[in-house]
Amino acid sequence: MPQSVLVDRATSESLIGPDWSLNLEICDILNHDPSQAKDVVKSIKKRIGHKNSKIQLLALTLLETLIKNCGDFVHMHVAERDILHEMVKIVKKKPDYHVKEKILILIDTWQEAFGGARARYPQYYAAYQELLRAGAVFPQRSESSVPIYTPPQTQPLQNYPPPALRNTDYRQEAPESSSVPEVSTLSVTEIQNASGVMDALSEMLNAIDPGNREGLRQEVIVDLVDQCRSYKQRVVQLVNTTSDEELLAQALS
Repeated sequence: MPQSVLVDRATSESLIGPDWSLNLEICDILNHDPSQAKDVVKSIKKRIGHKNSKIQLLALTLLETLIKNCGDFVHMHVAERDILHEMVKIVKKKPDYHVKEKILILIDTWQEAFGGARARYPQYYAAYQELLRAGAVFPQRSESSVPIYTPPQTQPLQNYPPPALRNTDYRQEAPESSSVPEVSTLSVTEIQNASGVMDALSEMLNAIDPGNREGLRQEVIVDLVDQCRSYKQRVVQLVNTTSDEELLAQALS
């Protein structure tokens, strides 16, 4: 299967949030065959330039996942394929607020992680400086944010967590009031995505040292737990309201 197809699936408008399982699958493919990184980065660049802000956010999340979970071969292609320049252009065009914030956070994080103007890939720092000159105001960094982390390619990918993304753009928030919540019913696609979220959370929890309590506080784990709680709430609502036995069976499986 062409990698562009996987990128399109991972950034599909039909998703309610990042498909962590598919994102990690793409990382796994690249870690086993780095020669495919060029085409993947090219496909992600195209999706980042899409007019749909949801597709843009999913593409940025996928790119962040690759940067954190793959090696130097991905860092090189991101630097040399003008994807950083594309991100800078998007910010200058005054895009969707969440897209702009995501790009600013990523470029700020990357320019520091990759060493500034004299680093091996100065393009990251150059993109940061160009945004500063354009008057961009970078968001304040979270103290709990997970730094750039590139695992050795000889280790199984499931031992490493996906990036720390606060998925506030997609996640259903739990209601604060005690009244009966208004929860939309689940579609088959959403049920499948919920299963992927639970699988990703399970893999991450299994990879954490039982004695490492700090590991449970990783931002991405907290986010996945929140998503699971939201899906649980919607499943309960579905059980109480649906007459579609096939859909109910999938939701409870």
